[in-house]
Amino acid sequence: MENNKEKRKLGKWSRRAFIGAGGLVGVGLVVGVGGYVYIGKAIKKYSGRDMGDGHSLNAWIRISPDNKITLAVARAEMGQGVTTSVAQLIAEELEVNWEDITVMHPQPESPYSNTFLSTNRRSNPFVGYDMMDKILAFLPLIATGGSTTIIDAWDSMRYAGATAREMLISAASAQWGIDRSKCKAENGYVINMDTNEKLSYGALSESAAQYKSDKLPKLKSRSEFKVVGKPIRRNDIPAKVNGTAKFGLDIKTKGMLYAAVKHANKTGYAITSINNETKILKMPGVKKVVLTQYGKALVIADNSWRAMNASKALSVTEENDGSDPITSAYLEQELNRIVNEEPIATKLDIGDVGDTISNLSDEEKLIEATYTAPYLAHACLEPMNATVIIKDGKVESWIGHQASSVAHTILAESTGIDKENITINITFLGGGFGRRSEPDFVRLAGAAAKAMPGVMIQTIFSREEDTRNDMYRPGAVCKLKGIIDKDGNAKSLSANLAIQSVEQNALKRIMPAMAPSPKAAKITLEGIDNQPYSIPNHRASFGDLQVPIQVGFWRSVSHSQNGFFNESFIDEMAHTANKDPLLFRLSMVQGKPRYTNVLNKLAQISNWRTKSDPNVFRGIAMLFSYSSIVAEVAEIRKVGDKEFKIENYYCVIDCGNIVNPDTIKAQMESGIIFGLTAALYGEITWKDGSIVQSNFHDYPMLKLKTTPKIHVEIMDVDELPGGVGEPATPPAAPALTNAIYMATGERIRSLPLSKLGYSFV
Repeated sequence: MENNKEKRKLGKWSRRAFIGAGGLVGVGLVVGVGGYVYIGKAIKKYSGRDMGDGHSLNAWIRISPDNKITLAVARAEMGQGVTTSVAQLIAEELEVNWEDITVMHPQPESPYSNTFLSTNRRSNPFVGYDMMDKILAFLPLIATGGSTTIIDAWDSMRYAGATAREMLISAASAQWGIDRSKCKAENGYVINMDTNEKLSYGALSESAAQYKSDKLPKLKSRSEFKVVGKPIRRNDIPAKVNGTAKFGLDIKTKGMLYAAVKHANKTGYAITSINNETKILKMPGVKKVVLTQYGKALVIADNSWRAMNASKALSVTEENDGSDPITSAYLEQELNRIVNEEPIATKLDIGDVGDTISNLSDEEKLIEATYTAPYLAHACLEPMNATVIIKDGKVESWIGHQASSVAHTILAESTGIDKENITINITFLGGGFGRRSEPDFVRLAGAAAKAMPGVMIQTIFSREEDTRNDMYRPGAVCKLKGIIDKDGNAKSLSANLAIQSVEQNALKRIMPAMAPSPKAAKITLEGIDNQPYSIPNHRASFGDLQVPIQVGFWRSVSHSQNGFFNESFIDEMAHTANKDPLLFRLSMVQGKPRYTNVLNKLAQISNWRTKSDPNVFRGIAMLFSYSSIVAEVAEIRKVGDKEFKIENYYCVIDCGNIVNPDTIKAQMESGIIFGLTAALYGEITWKDGSIVQSNFHDYPMLKLKTTPKIHVEIMDVDELPGGVGEPATPPAAPALTNAIYMATGERIRSLPLSKLGYSFV
């Protein structure tokens, strides 16, 4: 009978879920014994490790006897303010003083899974997970990226606070022997409303931990918020100002060693042998030279400078599969070939684009353009690093990583030690942008620690190794065709893209069982196929470039280059129609009030319809990304033939409900600066198989003198929240290039601008 029961449970699994779960877990089928029940119990388990003294009311909240509140925030803090914003959601419903809160990063355990990141569907452990959510929690998938933190946390973290609050009220009402309706929670206390007697959360936490909520508590209405929506000071700022904040490179202890990484000199090659190991071992401070199984070499020394200098002195033999070394000329040739061939997939197909072109009337105008975007590095200010020690059969690590669960898995693989014996300490990240979701630097840190057990070793990439061995934003070519009808309206728009698949490439490294084929990848056309414009004939398709270049998630991912392509071409269509670019966009979002309101607000704050200075020009761009709408106007002053001053950027965001307006404003500013840096300077190129760029002298960043004044307006909208970490980046480049068109009449169809002879003061 039991076997038949288990077979019936198994029959409920889809083939995709069956294969996916087995492959992802890596230990056989998830439902093996216990089926749903086993998964359901497993995702409720948490250790509460490093949360301090006191009693846990759930996986996110621990309260000490002295009324101090520790909140577990399992998202990486990389400057986006996530440890504050998530804490605000919990604190709002918990009813505590903000000053009593301490935030920590928990171990990679099931309750902390970010299911939205994979499913793109809002779910909530307090309401109930469906099977795929349970699988992702069981694995678990604990990651920060895709501007998903607040989207994923909006309901669940408020319920975490609310259920804990109700448990505390239950404990107090029982102690007083009164009905729960006579109690209220306020500022870390439960108050008897008849007598004004109060009990601290700390005094109640032990008994409260025994209570279990049998139903979901009611969440506050927006009008009742005291913490959410308020500009609460970020809790990571004081330590970053006074120098006590710990980033990965700040981890120091007596007797620790440093491992510098040496990659092959050519892209797609692996180091197969070290030719001068004896010489390197004689260099000052050098302890060991390691040729890893991953085709990279390590030099371990007593300080980072000696380790890096010794790694640069390595003489190595490197090999590939026999293919020709990569060059930028070859990449350009291949992308242009692919964009002119039949696409492998069409993700958007409305109306009949082909028919509109075949039957073009004399009164209609056909526009054709080809746009290109270069490969880009992440260029995190803090190069990749991780610190690991293996001792007494256990691993402890200190890593600035966007996905603690990925780091956990990779350390188990590279050290050969079971996960239950591995501790992950997530530090502050000195820049993430997707680069710190990758496994490579963690894997090498595990290999270094395994080479010298009992010693704490910090594995580091030099700036040059970091720049030349990134997981780049892919280069791309996009061929666009549009038709303006006799009334000046957009009748047709088609886009065909040639690009490497980020989704396949990155997930093969990060979570191999979840890597789709290039054809099945969902995000390749984002920034084109998910935009709000109503165009009766609209198609978006793509072809795939296969080369041994590692590409990965780069801030705003495909929206970054696709936003440049699409918003630039929308601007071309507006000018072809002899229409104001903002009004042209407004005409295509009729019936979509959130977009209309954003554009109207942008026109207002930028004085779009007013032009008083003949040397000042404006360009506009708008994108929907990560469940948020962002529109920007770039205002530039012409000071020479191809010389400009970027004076102002006006930005309007509709991200639904606001958690922390200061954080949103900061992320809009950050995203614009990130996008402008790429537009002005960003380009990774290859010569004879090797990457040309190596450091900030030839891969420059936007400097303060060139940074415009940024004006941010946040729309007041009572809708589910969207992301804010990435959406400001995609409009930045097209807003600027559209402004340049207004100033010069030259349509910018490739980046960076510095390569086209433009300069900015």
